[in-house]
Amino acid sequence: MSAVKTVAIAMVAAAVAVAATLAPRSSGPGPRPIARGTGDTVPRYAGDSLIRPIGYERWVLAGASMGLGYSQPSGADAAGATGGMFHNVYIEPSAYEHYVRTGKFREGTMMAMTLFVPGQKVHPSKQGFFEGDFMALEVSLKDSARYPGSWAYFNFGMGAPASRAFALPRQACQSCHVKNAADDNVFVQFYPTLRAVSAKFDRDKTLGAKASSDGGQAARP
Repeated sequence: MSAVKTVAIAMVAAAVAVAATLAPRSSGPGPRPIARGTGDTVPRYAGDSLIRPIGYERWVLAGASMGLGYSQPSGADAAGATGGMFHNVYIEPSAYEHYVRTGKFREGTMMAMTLFVPGQKVHPSKQGFFEGDFMALEVSLKDSARYPGSWAYFNFGMGAPASRAFALPRQACQSCHVKNAADDNVFVQFYPTLRAVSAKFDRDKTLGAKASSDGGQAARP
């Protein structure tokens, strides 16, 4: 083999090696794109308990409130010293899409409410309140095959991601929701995102003005 051919072959081999190095790899141990979903789309059970939903903070924000409750305030609460807890209410995205299309909450609908202590006077703020420490996660769930009255309500408190909770007694939440919620046991009258959909389907919005007669309850989704 001539010297010229030897040099030519060496140059071709070097070019192939460089191209292989620069080309993107389709497989191998390197990092891969991570699919970012919106968390749980259906409830997960462990016997009679509900497993704390994953990714609820990425669900659709239905509405927010501060100090919302269904009984007459007294003492410091009546004076409005802090305004009460911050409440953020979320609905699972596929359940929200179904509600937008049909005007109905489908079986398996999950809603989550986070509660935060009001914070204030943290530099550089001089007035007003912001969401301080996380206090609790509450979840409402529609599952007619499992729960009488279709809906059940759960309090996970400050539990860990894999924590579980049993449904609260029906008289604790459901009776108030049945009497006062504007649409299928859901207080859509307090949630702008859902209220707009409810109005489109001509729901009765006067239910929100009814006074609760269950002795007063804290707000739940």
